[in-house]
Amino acid sequence: MKIRYDKDVDAMMIILSDKKLAYESEVENIVIGFSKDNEPIWLEILDVTRDFLPKLNKITK
Repeated sequence: MKIRYDKDVDAMMIILSDKKLAYESEVENIVIGFSKDNEPIWLEILDVTRDFLPKLNKITK
């Protein structure tokens, strides 16, 4: 697993697999990349500091 953060666009990418991307699906501010056998291969979390982390903080309190 690899994790990358791009502060210029406030997005975090969590790479789960080296398989090739077949399609993507977006749920709120999370884009999920899937392989041709429907396995999640990466997650891209958008608006990490402005949206995701505040929500996560609220949930974990």
